Amino acid sequence: MIAARSLLATVCAVLIGVPPLSAQAFTIRSVVEAGQPAPGGGNFEHFSIESLPIMAPLNGKRQVAFFATILRGPGSEGIFLASPSGIARVAVEGDRAPGGGTISGFGRHPIPAINDAGTVAFAAAITSGKTVEGIFTASRGRLQAVAVAGGAAPGILSGTFANLDAPALNDRGDLAFLATVRRGRETVEAVYVRARGKLAKIAAQGDPAPAGGLFAGFGPPAIDATGAVAFVAVVEGRAVPGGIFRVRDGQTKMLVGAGDDTPLGGIYLKFSERVAVNDAGLVAFHAVLKNASAPAAILVAEPSRVRKIAAIGDPAPGGGSLSHFGPWPAMNAQGTVAFAASVDAGPSPVAVFVTSAAGTATAAAIGDSLPGGKTLATLTLYPVVAVGPGDAVTFAAAPTPTGEGAEGIYLAAPSR
Repeated sequence: MIAARSLLATVCAVLIGVPPLSAQAFTIRSVVEAGQPAPGGGNFEHFSIESLPIMAPLNGKRQVAFFATILRGPGSEGIFLASPSGIARVAVEGDRAPGGGTISGFGRHPIPAINDAGTVAFAAAITSGKTVEGIFTASRGRLQAVAVAGGAAPGILSGTFANLDAPALNDRGDLAFLATVRRGRETVEAVYVRARGKLAKIAAQGDPAPAGGLFAGFGPPAIDATGAVAFVAVVEGRAVPGGIFRVRDGQTKMLVGAGDDTPLGGIYLKFSERVAVNDAGLVAFHAVLKNASAPAAILVAEPSRVRKIAAIGDPAPGGGSLSHFGPWPAMNAQGTVAFAASVDAGPSPVAVFVTSAAGTATAAAIGDSLPGGKTLATLTLYPVVAVGPGDAVTFAAAPTPTGEGAEGIYLAAPSR
């Protein structure tokens, strides 16, 4: 559906590194594990679809939203909300959908969004109703539709939504998402936002890009507290081939473009599929570099500069250097950046790292003890993390090919 999704395959195995380190300790607790009873019946089985990245966003109340498949339950998959008091179902296959029909699945990218009020946003497929797909929110047990396939697509003449995916949510309830819009016999990709109950187009395929050329494809959007939306986009025409863009108050700005100079010398070649934003106007991203002092880096675009967070060959906590990392970084409101990475010649071959003003710390690493006497054996195929207030990080673990280790979602928080 989204052309920019191909960016994921080009960056998920790129090398990076990190800056000098802090010795801050983290404590790991379980959010949910395979085999655990699921609310409403059955047991949790897996936490991804077809080896896609698993991301479990969390809020300031340590509530964690996640997708899971279920064995012997009323439905085979669902979206759930874990909190310190337990796990609640948000929506499960077979539930009634707003506007009619029933929920039949949770999309090609089953990554939910959550805000501090505990509202959860997700994409879902619908059967036996007036639509086949939609973006929905769940709050206090009530499901609401944000946009549905077949509905009018504002800003595109005679356009109707065909596919919807990748919701992003802020604390005031604004929601950005990706859409494929059908217009006659053609389809166009677009980024939309719903703010104050109204849908509006942010950018669409064929729209002029700020530095010239036309937008041709988009990565999943991110949205800050003010409603500004940031995204990676592919650009066609006699201009930069792509970049990272932000739309604020109807004005589109390119923050970083392919071919721009980097803080490490050389130029930007490619960008991660997703970016992370915070309310201070920072945008965290991963980039492949050319003719620079490192082939790739994690960086943060600030209002007046781009700052390096990590680059290939930088030292890793406890020794060695980072050699690979997950498809994209995460960032919280305080500007802390978190990511998963592999380590060469270090104490652990793979770990989750947190970089703040105090330095870089290891939040979790292969070989660490998990609750219940288990051991962290591997991360997932495409390891990504989420980071919340207080630098708490969620990540997914998987068993080894021979069955060692736990499968589940875990939260690592700084020890107090």
